[in-house]
Amino acid sequence: MKTLRNILPGNVLSTTGVLDVEISGIAFDSRKVHKGYLFCALSGNNIDGSAFIFDAIERGAAAVVTEASRKNIEVPVVKVENARKALSEISCKFYEDPSEKLYLFGITGTKGKTTITYIIQSILRRVHGRAFRIGTVEYDMEYETIQATNTTPESQVICSMLDQALKNGIKHGVMEVSSHSLKTWRVEDLAFSVAGFTNLSLEHTEFHTDMDDYFNTKKRLFFDLRKKGKPAIIGVDNDYGQRLAQELKAAGQNVKTVSVHNTDADYHSVNQKMTGFSSDFEIFHHGQKHTCHMNLAGEFNIFNALMAAAMCHSSGISWEEICAGISGLKNVPGRFESIKNDAGINVIVDYAHSPAALENVLKTVRPITRNRVIAVFGCGGNRSQEKRPIMGKIACENADVVVVTSDNPRKEQPEAIIEQIMAGIAEPESLTKTIIREVDRKSAILKALKMAASGDTVVIAGKGHETGQYFADRTIPFDDREVARSYFKAGKDED
Repeated sequence: MKTLRNILPGNVLSTTGVLDVEISGIAFDSRKVHKGYLFCALSGNNIDGSAFIFDAIERGAAAVVTEASRKNIEVPVVKVENARKALSEISCKFYEDPSEKLYLFGITGTKGKTTITYIIQSILRRVHGRAFRIGTVEYDMEYETIQATNTTPESQVICSMLDQALKNGIKHGVMEVSSHSLKTWRVEDLAFSVAGFTNLSLEHTEFHTDMDDYFNTKKRLFFDLRKKGKPAIIGVDNDYGQRLAQELKAAGQNVKTVSVHNTDADYHSVNQKMTGFSSDFEIFHHGQKHTCHMNLAGEFNIFNALMAAAMCHSSGISWEEICAGISGLKNVPGRFESIKNDAGINVIVDYAHSPAALENVLKTVRPITRNRVIAVFGCGGNRSQEKRPIMGKIACENADVVVVTSDNPRKEQPEAIIEQIMAGIAEPESLTKTIIREVDRKSAILKALKMAASGDTVVIAGKGHETGQYFADRTIPFDDREVARSYFKAGKDED
């Protein structure tokens, strides 16, 4: 039996009522409260959870955790300094520290996290039969797949899933660790057996005050949350990775570095051979080469495979299993995903929504393109505005035709976002390119596909695996991949 007293967090300011009341579950959404639950009222950007305390009590809440001062509450109340931080500690205690009983891989950075989790899961499945994966696309727990609401879910959700994984006999898994989760204490009380850092580039300026804040938030995974003595795997193909590796080494930490080309890194690649849809390379480590084939294209995906390989190797997995796991992965939804067609057009759907990611994708498709590169992209509303003209400039420099459209406008006007993107598409370069503005995303994709001919490549960037488009007052079903597939299917039907 778990009581409120047993699971009290460390940041309690005051309590009222009996603390030995039994707690049967935890909820931070009053609609999910059942009899005997502890309700944690979280403060948010738009809604204050304390407004739902009485709703939670009506549904059977046995106690409440809140930052607010409330009177006339008939159940025990725990007032805390920070409810979200308290939720993390409470969840960890309630579920009896599930991450301590698991081998948990955590990966953070701006780009590459999702693909790396897919590769690691593929490797872990080779070794252990089953392994869970928590990230942007979905929460694949093996026994069930849950639609992802956040890249990294709330602490109570994570602990509940880890607890269920253990009950289902699954002791290995990987999760994406977002900067949002690190800054809002969602992963505060987890213990990571291996932690990896990919890179850092301009993103999330709507959430972080500056790039230093972004970096310092990311590095908490390595200084605060990794199990003592366990390896930190750091990509050093960018300045922030080099900085993090230096800081960790200076602190006497167990650090291994990863690079595509830097031969001084602990893990690097040699003898790269890439086609438009696969890659062959060798991983060089401690004087030995290990041959890998991967069903993913692009040098950036070779880096992703290196990161996954280094994280798995540092945990004791053999090179034979690592290379087999890499080659066993067929694709990653919405990450350089190819749309098959009989028109001879390369159609690539990718989640690239940052300047560096868009540049990577456009440069990757150039060698497989006989004729023109056609780029379709937009920028999300209520997200970093600084990147919009930069992405316009990158698209203009690396594509022959640029179709600027909507992404997820959210609470912004799509036309205003497009105008900011267009500010980066300036003369004289734009004079030699075809630039099209089309607010409606479906129409933009169809325009790009209609103008494409055999030997062209159409890159549809920004939304990747997403199956909805988000506006201020509604979400509509929308999948870039299905729009493209329907275009080619319609063409066949007409034939």
